[in-house]
Amino acid sequence: MHRLIFRFPEMDEQPTPIFIVVLGPPGAGKGTQSSMLAEILQVPHISIGTLLRSHARDNSEIGLRLRGMMALGHLVPDTLVLDVLAARVSEPDCARGLILDGFPRTLMQAGLLERGLLKSPLYSTNAREKLVAVHLRVQPSTIVGRLSGRRSCSRCGATYHLETQPPRVNGECDLDGSALTIREDDRIATVLKRLRIYEQETAPMLSHYAGKTSLLEVDGEQPKENIAQEIVMAIQSMLRTSIAGAKNVQSTLEDNG
Repeated sequence: MHRLIFRFPEMDEQPTPIFIVVLGPPGAGKGTQSSMLAEILQVPHISIGTLLRSHARDNSEIGLRLRGMMALGHLVPDTLVLDVLAARVSEPDCARGLILDGFPRTLMQAGLLERGLLKSPLYSTNAREKLVAVHLRVQPSTIVGRLSGRRSCSRCGATYHLETQPPRVNGECDLDGSALTIREDDRIATVLKRLRIYEQETAPMLSHYAGKTSLLEVDGEQPKENIAQEIVMAIQSMLRTSIAGAKNVQSTLEDNG
């Protein structure tokens, strides 16, 4: 058990909503940090992949469109992603802010996000002060090791890592003895290709955010609890406001590593 307690001073004024975009190469830990930060800051973590899959299960017009595209393996158009995201952001739990994971991934998407989503009532004024881009810096060699070492059970889906969480018997699931497999996305050649795409399409957004809003660069190779603490304290300093408007924000995090 690793316990982190963050206390923020009470402020008389209404806290400013914060919009956090988490950036980084595949395997950098964006999902892990987004979830931890959401618990600490008491704002929702919105994973675009999870959000789209959830909508695709609905029988609404958007749900049917998404289901058809995903069944054919087609990319979801940016405009449709924004429609789904705008609907989610309009929900009451986003009034204090949110953490966005998985979007934007390109300069074009970043522009669409700012022109569209940030025009919503929650983020229509002082958007520069409300949007923080967090970049998790991780070396390519670390990424390759993290992803290429992952294995999953072909039957129950349990996950392992050859170095950090190996199975008791090489190549076999601890739970049911089934063979462990490697996802196509985790093969070294595929990982290297994904990193190249990231550098081409996503990395240029760092300059974009550095020029337009607050960009926070964080060493993504630290222990995950250290990363979360660094981000929270930096955001508090950058925004100079009471995050979540709480007298005492207290979060207990379990270290499963």
